[in-house]
Amino acid sequence: MTHLSLAASVTFPLTLLAAARSDWRALQIPNRLILLALAGFPPVAMLESFTAAEWLGHLSAALVLFAAGAGLFALELWGGGDAKLLPAVALWLGWAALPRFLLVMSMTGCALSLLALAMRAVPAGRKHLLAAGRIPYGVAIAVAGLDWWLAAIFQPM
Repeated sequence: MTHLSLAASVTFPLTLLAAARSDWRALQIPNRLILLALAGFPPVAMLESFTAAEWLGHLSAALVLFAAGAGLFALELWGGGDAKLLPAVALWLGWAALPRFLLVMSMTGCALSLLALAMRAVPAGRKHLLAAGRIPYGVAIAVAGLDWWLAAIFQPM
C-alpha cells in the first residue's frame, strides 16, 4: 500500500470499529456504515492502480460473499447488517485475502459464542445481548477485517 492509499484507506478501519460497536450494543449495523465502507474502496483501488482484472476479482469476491450472507440471513442465522457488512469487507480484500479473513472471522465468532454460553451461566446482574444467546457477528467480521487491514499496512512497501 502506498502512503497516499494508506491515508485514503483509514475510513475502512474506522468504519469497521463503528460497525462492531453498534452491533455489540444493539445488534444493528447502520446502512450508512456499509455505504461508507463501500464508498471508501474505489479511491484506494484507483490510487493503487488496480487493473481491470483486479477490480473484477474484488467485485466478484464481494458478490459471492453477498450471496453467502443473504443465504445466512434467509435461514435466519445472521442479521441483515452482518449480511451487508460481509460483502463490503470482501470488496476491500479480494480473493487472495479471503482464506485468512474467513479463518479469523470464524475463530472470533466462535470466541463470541463461547462467551455467550459463559454469560448464560452467570447469575442475574448486568445483562448483555450475549447473555440472551444473541451473537453480534458484525464484531467477528470487523475483527477479521481489521486483521487484514493491519497486515496490509505493515507489508513492506
